[in-house]
Amino acid sequence: MKKYIFLLIFAFSLIACNNDKKEAVPVKETVVVKRFKEIFVHSADEAIAELKAGNKRFLSDSLINIDHLEQIELTKHGHQPHTVVLSCMDSRVPPEIIMDQGIGNLFVIRNAGNLEDHNVLGSMEYAVEHSVKLIMVMGHSHCGAVTGAVNEIKMGHLTQLVEQITPVITEGASKAHTINETAKSSIFNTIKDITDRSIIIRGKLNDKKIKIVGAFYDIETGEVLFLE
Repeated sequence: MKKYIFLLIFAFSLIACNNDKKEAVPVKETVVVKRFKEIFVHSADEAIAELKAGNKRFLSDSLINIDHLEQIELTKHGHQPHTVVLSCMDSRVPPEIIMDQGIGNLFVIRNAGNLEDHNVLGSMEYAVEHSVKLIMVMGHSHCGAVTGAVNEIKMGHLTQLVEQITPVITEGASKAHTINETAKSSIFNTIKDITDRSIIIRGKLNDKKIKIVGAFYDIETGEVLFLE
C-alpha cells in the first residue's frame, strides 16, 4: 500500500513538473532586444525624435544602449542605421554615446570641423541609398578647427581646412562667442554644400525621402541643440 501511495505521489509530481514547463513564462525580452525593435525608424521625424530622446537619456545618466556584446550579436548579419552623422573628430563629441545609440544605429563620419568633401559626399550617398532617413551635421562648442579659422592658423594641410571655415566667420561679443557662432554658421554652410553638390542627396530631399538637419553639441553641458 505504501509503495502504491509513493508511486501515485511520484506520478503526480511528474505531471506537475510537466505542467510547470508548459506554463513557464518565456525568457524575458532583454532591454537591448526591445530597444532594437523600438528604434527601427521609418521616417526622418522618427529618427530626430529618437536622437533627441537619446540625448535626454545621456543627460540623465540613464543610457540603455550599453550592452555592446549583445548589440554585436544582433547586428552581425546586417544593420539598418537610421541616421548618418557628420561630426567633428573632437574626442569629446562621440555621437553614439551623447545620443545613446550604441552599435548599428548610426553611420558616423568624422573630421576636424565637420566639413564636407568628395569622400564625405560619397559616404553620405551610400548611407541614404542603404537605409538612412536623416542626415545630421553636428558641430560643437569650443571647436578647435573653428578656433583655428578665427585665429588664422597656418599649418600644413590644416591651413586649407580652416580656410573652408573662414568665409563664414561670425563676429560675436567675445572671441568665445565668435567661435561658437561661427561653428553654427559653418554647420549651415556645410548643409548647403551637401545639398548643392550631391544630386543623389538633393533628389531624395526633394522627394521627401530624407531630411537634413544641423545640430550643435555643448561640451560643457552635454546637450545637443537641434538646428532644424
